[in-house]
Amino acid sequence: MPIIKKKEPVEEIFFNELEDIISYNMKQMEHCLTTIGKRMCAEQDEDLEKKTGRTIIESTILKECMLCREKDKCRLTLDGRDKLGELLEKQGGLSVQNIRSVCKCQREKEWVEEINTIYERELFLYACEQRFIEMRRMIGEQYIEAGRMFRSFSAQKYQLSGVRPMQEIIEKGLKAHHLRVKKVYIYEDDMRGKQIYLFLKAQKGREVTTKEVARWLSVILQEKLQPLPNGKQAIGENYEMMGVQAATKFHVLTGVISRAEKEDMKNGDNFSMGTVGNHRFVSMISDGMGTGTAANRDSKAVIETLEELLEVGLDEKRAVQLLQSIFVFWPEKERYSTLDYLQIDLHAGIGSFLKLGACPCFLKRKGQVEMVQLPSLPVGVLKEKSLPIHRKKLEAEDFILQVSDGIIDSMGEKGVELLMEYMKQIHTIRPQGFVDELMEKIEKTEGYEKKDDMTMIGLGIWDKY
Repeated sequence: MPIIKKKEPVEEIFFNELEDIISYNMKQMEHCLTTIGKRMCAEQDEDLEKKTGRTIIESTILKECMLCREKDKCRLTLDGRDKLGELLEKQGGLSVQNIRSVCKCQREKEWVEEINTIYERELFLYACEQRFIEMRRMIGEQYIEAGRMFRSFSAQKYQLSGVRPMQEIIEKGLKAHHLRVKKVYIYEDDMRGKQIYLFLKAQKGREVTTKEVARWLSVILQEKLQPLPNGKQAIGENYEMMGVQAATKFHVLTGVISRAEKEDMKNGDNFSMGTVGNHRFVSMISDGMGTGTAANRDSKAVIETLEELLEVGLDEKRAVQLLQSIFVFWPEKERYSTLDYLQIDLHAGIGSFLKLGACPCFLKRKGQVEMVQLPSLPVGVLKEKSLPIHRKKLEAEDFILQVSDGIIDSMGEKGVELLMEYMKQIHTIRPQGFVDELMEKIEKTEGYEKKDDMTMIGLGIWDKY
């Protein structure tokens, strides 16, 4: 008698096929992105060469001397050409006195002008080529990073199946609350943390809120969980998909003051504060070069670009590196902006400080104030591959102050010391009240002078439970 096989439900077949399709497409995307990224990052077959000073001297001799009637009288030797080439590289240009030190030339002024013009042009072209190569490398790294994200999403960290016994634990636990679980999906990475997706329904005509389900799951899994934002509010008698995530331990209260140097001008500072993803709080200030409309435009571009990069899930290091590559070809090379970046992990309470040409920021803890300063160059100038990120464990009731240089400069040479002393004197714990009181003290400082746009952000760190 043949063995009768248990017929697999249509829903199970659908889910299995969907999982296979998702996994296949994820792997294809990972392969494409990684291949493109590696190709863009690959070293060129030939090293980038820059013309030597000696080569430039020879090229100008061909142009300036061939038709000169006095060329036989100048007595420019090979040693003289070597010396001019060395001086050109060392000084970044030549003078008439340099020419006279090696030979006599009737057209010495014209020759010097030609040498310096060609050398400056060569330096500019070389810099452009270097920038292009660096930009290509950075973008290639972003492709590779995107491929890595697809790989982690489709591999161990994203489990469409095989999550038993967790599914069995959840099924059994929620059954006691008259909920039937059909599928359990788990997604986990460093940026978003762990997310659990449930395909479930309420039994016997019941309806329960997703908050209740999250509360029951917290007890079942012994982990504080909360519903994903913008998801279902309630579960009824039809199968629904709902998601939960680990609840954050900390929350941040904010306060801000931002003023233009002159009331009739735009503020050259721009700032941003808010939660990114599931458990990152980000606060940043960008100070554009100078004041007014141009400075406002530059700093706004930095803030808005970085916001968009963070929103798609990039970590702070990759986001800032890509920001740098974007600004490599910024139309106005002489204009730069600073970036004061702070990211707080709301689960672990780890603060990540990153400064590109920005002022120090200040941490007040239990009545004491310390300064956080990281030297670096402004956005668009940074050349280091490793970003100067400083990480520090934060505690409940810590207060962090970020400022633009207009705040410190307004108090003169002892601006930093005065600011830290004022912070010690203030006992207000509400961040907006703190920065308001601090600004009053700054404005009453002897010799106070408003020299630039002024922005300061106060952040209070608190336990949620």
